Amino acid sequence: MESSIQKHILFEYLAGRATPLEKQAVEEWLKQEENTEQFHRWVFEWELQQPQYVPDSEAAFAALLQRIDEQDEVVGSSVPGGLPMARRLPHLNWRIAASVTILLCLAGWLLRKPLLYKAFNTDYGQTSAFVLEDGSHVTLNANSTLWVPRFGFRGAVREVLLEGEAEFSVRHTRDHRRFVVRTPKQFQVEVLGTEFTVYARPRGTRVALTKGRIRLDYQQGTQQKQLLMKPGELATMNQQGTLSIQKTDKPELQAAWKEQRFVFNNTSIQEICALLEENFGLQVRVDDAEIANRTITGNFKAQTADDLLDVLQVVLDLKIRKEKNALFLYNSDSSYNSL
Repeated sequence: MESSIQKHILFEYLAGRATPLEKQAVEEWLKQEENTEQFHRWVFEWELQQPQYVPDSEAAFAALLQRIDEQDEVVGSSVPGGLPMARRLPHLNWRIAASVTILLCLAGWLLRKPLLYKAFNTDYGQTSAFVLEDGSHVTLNANSTLWVPRFGFRGAVREVLLEGEAEFSVRHTRDHRRFVVRTPKQFQVEVLGTEFTVYARPRGTRVALTKGRIRLDYQQGTQQKQLLMKPGELATMNQQGTLSIQKTDKPELQAAWKEQRFVFNNTSIQEICALLEENFGLQVRVDDAEIANRTITGNFKAQTADDLLDVLQVVLDLKIRKEKNALFLYNSDSSYNSL
């Protein structure tokens, strides 16, 4: 089937140089599913023509050029007992071409994510709500990123990538297309018309199911495993890759951050310090293990890090001192003075 747009027009679009009419033509063309395969072929070809985008490429290309210069210096010379060097150059040129090809392919691979996905980001202390093209609702917590296909969902799977924390309300489609949330740690949530919250940060991964049904696909050691979740269940995977399931009467509390509320249930001070860094970018440390292991239970409204720190000071009778770029919590009866 002949394409309705020319390859050079798509190249101009990818380079950000397309006219408004060309942009409209490309976007209309991309809405037709039969053009998806051609699009990916042209994108790959375009990536191979953009060597300037290779990360840390200066050193690699400098080394390659040095090799070429060294080989040029010996053109026409001969090796004792061997063939003239000029006759051996075609083999060297093939190696050079192979090296360049590998570098360009690496560039194409690394650029696939920003080219094919659009990023929704939130800063520290910020939340954001938006609707995806399929009608699914997403609320993104602070310091989080959701990657969504730039040109819309294609094929049998609606797939997004999450780094951070988000609540999803997934809309069911007429053709029963699956919705998959992938995280960086070989952990993904597959859903079909449901509401759930996903937490995916360096400290671990957590999924709370409010209603509907979801399937977890995760890596445990060398084995790929699956788990079907029921409403009212909370799945937690720690940093060691161990998954545990528990019942919760109010799974919606896992997304209390949407209302700028923090719900603690025997939550340790150490965990709250990690939460302050994840959500507000604030480094808070404790002086000793006794303080770190103290726990707090309650439902607290806090719009800023200072609001949450005030809660800790009042409820647990703690003081704060500042040292360089971090805050330290200590007992009020300690000999430390706030700096």
